[in-house]
Amino acid sequence: MEDAFIGTIMAVAYDYAPVGWLPCNGQLVQVQQYQALYALLGNTYGGVINQTFALPDLRGYAVIGSGVSATPGRTMPPVALGASVGANSLDLNTQGAATLTIGSANLPAVAIGGALNTTGLTATSILSATTSGPGATAPAAGAMLSASGTGAGAAAIYYTNPTPSTPLPLVALNSASVQSSVDGAATFTTGALGSGTPLSNISVASTAQVPTMQPSLGMTYIICWQGYYPVRP
Repeated sequence: MEDAFIGTIMAVAYDYAPVGWLPCNGQLVQVQQYQALYALLGNTYGGVINQTFALPDLRGYAVIGSGVSATPGRTMPPVALGASVGANSLDLNTQGAATLTIGSANLPAVAIGGALNTTGLTATSILSATTSGPGATAPAAGAMLSASGTGAGAAAIYYTNPTPSTPLPLVALNSASVQSSVDGAATFTTGALGSGTPLSNISVASTAQVPTMQPSLGMTYIICWQGYYPVRP
């Protein structure tokens, strides 16, 4: 295939480079051996000036048109000749990555409507009292705490009228004497989540890995080093 222009790159379905062609695998070659190709590529892809030069490395990369200035109407920045875009290259200037991490700050706010059904919740509070000690009496069911009585039979601290006609002064007890607990489960009865969806099943991921690689097919890229020299117009 000596009728090709030197520096031409093409994809083939086999895994080797024929005579007059080299694989585009980033290898360093001698300037003295491939002078015509070096005159075209120079050290754009690496190597030591006038000694060695690197071939384009297209293993795992897709070819994209290069440009040195921004194009009106396009949001993607221009890619310079010889620069790689992606995270697979360690030798050249790289931009971007194979995956993109999206956090909760990048996502729009979500408003979930619905009625909260709390009939499945039960609350229990336990007030602890002691019957030990001199003069202590057993608490009466349904009674309220009151001031102690007087005389020899003191410690009558339970008020047995649960609905007094006159509001009685109340005082806060030590919080350590009261224990409260809530059991059961609340559910959404209407709204975007659907009827009866338990709150415990609602979850939001803070980050996620999103693949950015387009559907691709692996082939072998080769570059021509023996053929016609492309003369500038």
